[in-house]
Amino acid sequence: MDNSQAIVIVLSDPGRTERVLKLLLESEIRGATIIESMGMGQVLEGSVPVIASIRTLLTQQRHYNQTIFAVSKHPEKVDHAIKLISEEFDDFKEPCT
Repeated sequence: MDNSQAIVIVLSDPGRTERVLKLLLESEIRGATIIESMGMGQVLEGSVPVIASIRTLLTQQRHYNQTIFAVSKHPEKVDHAIKLISEEFDDFKEPCT
């Protein structure tokens, strides 16, 4: 049985992409795919009524995000990567990280 695990990271600040990739390398995850992505709210913004405060939040975000996908057959490496990335982003306490 294959124990592969995936890690998916969506960054609203593309300037942090290189740092995340370095953290993956520190965790011995050697390959990742990076794509530009857009959130559902951004796509549907014009066609679905959105609460004013959410609309304001959406318009403050960058139009495209960076989504990083990585897969490892070693769950401990994925766990280590998640730990390092969580520490880097202060456990995701800051909005839109």
